[in-house]
Amino acid sequence: MSQAKKKITLKDVAAHTGLSVNTVSRVLNKKPYYTKEVEDKVTQACRELGYIADRNASGLRSGSTRTIAIVFDDLVNPFYSFTTDILSRIFEENGYNTIIFSNNARSPYVDNDLIRSVLSRKPDGILSFLEPAEDTVGFIRESGIPFVIFGRDGTPYGMRGVDADEEFGGRLAGEHLLSRGYRNLAYIGSWHDVKVCLDRQHGFAEAAGDALDGSHIFYIRETDFDAIADKLVADKVDGLFCFNDIIAFVMIDALERRGLRMGEDYGIVGYDNIQQMLRMPRMLTTIDVGVTEFAHAGAAVMLEMLTDEDLTPRLPFKDTHVSVLVEGKSTPRKGW
Repeated sequence: MSQAKKKITLKDVAAHTGLSVNTVSRVLNKKPYYTKEVEDKVTQACRELGYIADRNASGLRSGSTRTIAIVFDDLVNPFYSFTTDILSRIFEENGYNTIIFSNNARSPYVDNDLIRSVLSRKPDGILSFLEPAEDTVGFIRESGIPFVIFGRDGTPYGMRGVDADEEFGGRLAGEHLLSRGYRNLAYIGSWHDVKVCLDRQHGFAEAAGDALDGSHIFYIRETDFDAIADKLVADKVDGLFCFNDIIAFVMIDALERRGLRMGEDYGIVGYDNIQQMLRMPRMLTTIDVGVTEFAHAGAAVMLEMLTDEDLTPRLPFKDTHVSVLVEGKSTPRKGW
């Protein structure tokens, strides 16, 4: 029977480098007061010895695991991946690792099961693309862990939130479709009870006026996609605004299978500008919130809460950044 490999400890690394255990610990935990030469020596020793830090043990000792949890609902949407990449890089620069959690689109909210799973990993902070369910708000507060609602308004929950002016984005879409001659409009949302979805809808409806009939408002998480497409075709809808680009691309495919051609039979506007993130051609007209600046704003709020410093309150992101419409090939002037 083979013997189990001996676990390498901080003492082993210290003995290998000739440094003190305290110095090795400071380097591995990215605490100040050591030279680049010392850092390189410790890093090389860890590689040679195969040392793996026990974050659970160090977290119990220090009260910090140096991790931030990021929570969202859709692993497929490039908007989440791109934004999370920016966030994780910023957190890493500040000495934090990132762990990812998803509820796989089961719900637009962080429910009890998900938040308990997240908290079991002992993160120092949680940045969530999902709003907290009503019965989890008190539990999150009682945990004492900094919680930032990203891309959503935190005010209804008494929490910190970082959000864009979603109603303005919806108005941009409505005004653009009308300016191009589209007069029978529809909104394809996600969930009927999520504020960010409703804010985009309200802004769009405000701009669209009589061009948007109430029967042409849909929520794809709650209605069969083919049924939506059939309704749009039957009612000769000629202009669509979708909650995000992913929904828009799926809608384009559904209408194409029914013989309709984007940019000829109808115009369509998405949201998030994932084409920029994926270096895709500007096929789709979309609303761009400035994802890089958005991510930096979210990371800054999270890091401020973690340092617990009495900093001067920053202006909300939605008050300092203006979303823009990026024109693609999906909304030519009608009849051209």
